[in-house]
Amino acid sequence: MKVLLLGEFSGFYTNLKDGLRELGATVTLAANGDGWKKIEGADMPLYKTGEMSAPGRVFHKLIMPVMQKGKWRDYDVVQLVHGCVFRPYINSIMIRALKRQNGKLFENICGNCYTLYQSWRNGKLGYYTLDDNPDKCEMYTGSGLRQYMTRATEEYVDSVADGIIPIMYEYAVGVRERENCLPTIQLPFNAEKVPFSENKVGNKLVFYHGINKPKDKGTAYIKEAFEIIQSRYPNDVQMIVKGGMPLNEYLEVLRSTNILVDQCKEHCWGLNACYGMAQGKVIMGGASRNSLKEFGLQESPVIHIKPDVHQIVQQIEYVIENRAKVSVWGEESRHFVETFHDHRMVAQRYLDAWARSARSEDNL
Repeated sequence: MKVLLLGEFSGFYTNLKDGLRELGATVTLAANGDGWKKIEGADMPLYKTGEMSAPGRVFHKLIMPVMQKGKWRDYDVVQLVHGCVFRPYINSIMIRALKRQNGKLFENICGNCYTLYQSWRNGKLGYYTLDDNPDKCEMYTGSGLRQYMTRATEEYVDSVADGIIPIMYEYAVGVRERENCLPTIQLPFNAEKVPFSENKVGNKLVFYHGINKPKDKGTAYIKEAFEIIQSRYPNDVQMIVKGGMPLNEYLEVLRSTNILVDQCKEHCWGLNACYGMAQGKVIMGGASRNSLKEFGLQESPVIHIKPDVHQIVQQIEYVIENRAKVSVWGEESRHFVETFHDHRMVAQRYLDAWARSARSEDNL
């Protein structure tokens, strides 16, 4: 099978590509490293990036993709990481061409998207990253041309895709009733690329929160909880808050910690948590009952926290009181990411989903 993966989301498609290739598929990944994260693994860029003049940026982000769309043809499957992979002004043009030039076209429901915004706005999620985050919402609430085009093109792609595949509970909520919605598939992760080491506790337990989109992650809640814990247990803990680094640099910082406090405004854990689990860290983040149920799980090694300072403090204190278990918890983290997120197993689920989808009507 010949597969084209378009886009990147924190290493999602880099890991999926590994799994598909190990299963014998021919895979091309076109992506730009998810911006400042500089994630490696793409076979070609979606468009040229780097410092250039304003006319140059317009050319490379809007005109160049249209000019090179002829290169992306004759694939059995095209899988989009998001409904708006390209700039909204050209996205529908590109998707229409990709659908005509290839076999089947599929879309992942992940990242910031219109369906997620609608689910949150309609109160289906309770809390979420969009709370107290007007800048994030503005992409869908604004009245400008870009906002209109973004909403329109995402809805268009949702309607013409042969299948849409959510990656976790919060994304499945708004699309599960659609005729082209396929079962939720967990994120793939190639743990073989990440060295594991025993999670040894020194004189102090080291907690780490990486700053990355602080309003999305609930950094304000986490920092306040850290301050409370630091004042209560000054001799027992070290609290680190640091971020804005490329992935490789971030992983180096993470190696010297015991507990990764990832985020508190999402219902499920993401790839950031997977990197931590692979290293053998204890993870604190989203692991709500709804997210576990979506995956058919009874439990996970992720310690659930939500945007509630008191609740986060309680969960951190639970870890402190059970510091003797940290090493065992770290081993459980590694085992979980090796099995539940195994890149080959998840890639096989994609192959099965693509094969089952028989939608053939022309919605163009």
